[in-house]
Amino acid sequence: MKKILLILSVLLTLSIASQKLEKIIIAGPAANVSHPVFKMIEDGVLKEYADKVEFKMWKNPDQLRAMIINKEVDFVAVPTNVASILYNKKQLIKMLNVSVWGILKILVRDKKVKHIEDLKGQELVVPWRGDMPDIVLRAVMKKKGLGKEDIKLIYVSNPMDAAQQLIMRRADNILLPEPATSMVLRKTKSFPVSIIAPTVFRGIDLQDEWGDIYNREAKIPQAGMAVVGDMIEKKEIVKAFEEAYTKAMQWYKTHKKESGELIVKYVEMFNADAITDSIDHVQLDVKRAIDSQEELNFFFNVLKEDNPKIIGGSVPDEAFYIKD
Repeated sequence: MKKILLILSVLLTLSIASQKLEKIIIAGPAANVSHPVFKMIEDGVLKEYADKVEFKMWKNPDQLRAMIINKEVDFVAVPTNVASILYNKKQLIKMLNVSVWGILKILVRDKKVKHIEDLKGQELVVPWRGDMPDIVLRAVMKKKGLGKEDIKLIYVSNPMDAAQQLIMRRADNILLPEPATSMVLRKTKSFPVSIIAPTVFRGIDLQDEWGDIYNREAKIPQAGMAVVGDMIEKKEIVKAFEEAYTKAMQWYKTHKKESGELIVKYVEMFNADAITDSIDHVQLDVKRAIDSQEELNFFFNVLKEDNPKIIGGSVPDEAFYIKD
């Protein structure tokens, strides 16, 4: 009997080993939505399921789309509208959770500026034309009856370009996501940049503007984690990932200093103190995507009204969501 049990134990071990993946690849931007992944990698939380867990950074949505289309990744940190576009283009992608509900601020040189209408007659520098910061801004402007003749939008390729314009006094107002906002505020106060940089303020919170104009909570389902390709069918791994990401996000929010120190190991362009600062200025709450469907549908319908292409033509159906 003991020999039989031993043989069964060995066979079970061999079976588990044969199912173990060589590698799990997670992709994401440098932003806060990806930061819990670094904690997961540090702690080796998925080692039961793969020999190696690797993070690939995408620098723009086009690069992200290429990674997914070419089946280079298993999980992605993604803007929700980009996930919708890919889903509507018949890519194998399902939304797992929403974790970023507020990340967009407008930095201003005039501390009296509190609302988007206060920028009438001025210029606003905006990164990533046609992507999340821009589409939220335009939705708010449209609802408030503001057009390009009221606020001149100056587009740049990325947040760092926008930040540079403000720091060098070529712009008075810039739209940024965190942690770029906190990076700018740190930089403008540090020597020798402080000699030329203007005093700047977190003037406008786009989430507050959204809440006011739509009579909703001041939160927008902007980004989260999605599952890609064959990984969708690996339900045990997906569940383990979901639980690990939620725990890592909680650690990230409650260990701000340590989080800053961890993140700069993976994203060298960041400053640890700025990452620590940014955590207080981002709405982070991991919520299952299927449980966020009402918020997502509202958001997608607003975007669709402005331009259906922003979500890939239509609001995703039930199959867009991981359900179990």
